Amino acid sequence: LCRKWCNPAPLNGSAPNLVVVEHDVNGNAHYKRAFNTQACEQLNAWLGGFETILKRMTVYNFKWFLHAMLYIHTQQVMNKQRLRDNKEGNQD
Repeated sequence: LCRKWCNPAPLNGSAPNLVVVEHDVNGNAHYKRAFNTQACEQLNAWLGGFETILKRMTVYNFKWFLHAMLYIHTQQVMNKQRLRDNKEGNQD
């Protein structure tokens, strides 16, 4: 699926939203991925655990469930980061 629709390096211009041209400090142009493919793969793996639930949903329920799960997951990640930052701050 990812190779077909989200090729991380299509240099033929077929997906300008996936690859962008950047310039280094010397002004030389080079291609760079426009998004984090590793994070996308981790997200897809995480969502795979909900596959049986998601398959049976209507489009609207699917969108709502996915939005809610991503919101909850984001809140949990941010709380873990805050706790880690507070723990590191208290050790100084």
